[in-house]
Amino acid sequence: MLEYKVLSRKYRPKKLEEVEGQDFAVKALSNAFASEKIAHAFLFTGIRGVGKTTIARIIAMGLNCEKEKKPTANPCGICSNCKAILQDRFEDVLEIDAASNTGVDDVREIISSLKYRPSKGNYKVFIIDEVHMLSNSAFNALLKTIEEPPSFVKFIFCTTEMKKIPITIVSRCQKYSLGRVSFLSLSTYLEKIVELEKLNISKEALSIIARNSGGSIRDSLTILDQCVLTFNNKNVSVEDVHQIIGLTSQNFLLELFLNIVNGDIVKAIKTLNDIYIKGANPKQLLEDLLNVTYNLIVSLGANTNNEMYEKEKFELIIKRCDIPFLNQIWQMLLKGKEEINRVSQPMEALEVTIIRISYSCKLPSVEKVVKYIKEDKNIDLNFDSKDNNIGTDIQKILEAFPEGKVLKN
Repeated sequence: MLEYKVLSRKYRPKKLEEVEGQDFAVKALSNAFASEKIAHAFLFTGIRGVGKTTIARIIAMGLNCEKEKKPTANPCGICSNCKAILQDRFEDVLEIDAASNTGVDDVREIISSLKYRPSKGNYKVFIIDEVHMLSNSAFNALLKTIEEPPSFVKFIFCTTEMKKIPITIVSRCQKYSLGRVSFLSLSTYLEKIVELEKLNISKEALSIIARNSGGSIRDSLTILDQCVLTFNNKNVSVEDVHQIIGLTSQNFLLELFLNIVNGDIVKAIKTLNDIYIKGANPKQLLEDLLNVTYNLIVSLGANTNNEMYEKEKFELIIKRCDIPFLNQIWQMLLKGKEEINRVSQPMEALEVTIIRISYSCKLPSVEKVVKYIKEDKNIDLNFDSKDNNIGTDIQKILEAFPEGKVLKN
């Protein structure tokens, strides 16, 4: 029986040119290999699933590839050394999880092995993942070794917590910050995987996956894998992806938002309860509303269309909104997010938030009130500062500002 491999492992890049969304790092490292000016220590930092450990393994293969007679940025992946590295059984490449090997004794064991030359390859490569988990004493033990390692030794550090790495370590490494993979790159990559795997999933569904993977290729492939397995590769739709990710259906979400901006509290609460009954999580629903608000603000600010939502309803909401109005909703949703984390019944806090926002949407905006006051000539009435009916506090203000006026309607 063949071993099943998840998509993130099956399509893990084996060459630098195959790495997606990290053009700067790929170009710099490729140039280093081409000119044979490869640093003795690398530090890769970035969020989960953007290619830190993958690039580290490619470097290890590129340094020890048997097919090429010199270090290469694009190892063959089929020679005995490359295969052994990919299968994590190559003696000269040691991959360490710093989360479970945090102590100074673990580092001393590494240091003690440096006096021996590589047995099979050209270089000994030490890949330390989640390096920020090392203790201070372990970092201190590494300092001198990282600064002046033997010519046949390379260190590669990977971390998601750059701020936890001592500056003394950082200054001894070539640092590469791997950014989030763009939505366009993720979408294109997922489409390529779907074609290779002959999967039945719509482009719209792939767009939802790409937008909700946080710029992480591994996360996007994990979601895609789960969608295909859950629905047995039978025409995976947008609604199916929503169900897997835990997002609220777009139709329900836009219907709820439309009721809110119309100030229709009864319909808003009914729609909210319909969504809740179908299994929506109140905290996730509030996040979804924040995301809708964000996309509306961006669409208005940049005067662009948003292809993520149903066009007709989205445009209907756009017509009822402006940026100050949406900013008010954004702030109230953020306030609701704080409250929802402080109560034992999140749904109650969400209902109160929806009622509060819907009610405020019926009220005139501050801009409209100011404009009304400016345009209404009849409300500009002067009062004598000595008039006892206006109170001592206002009298003092008028005495300080003799040209001031009291407006009364």
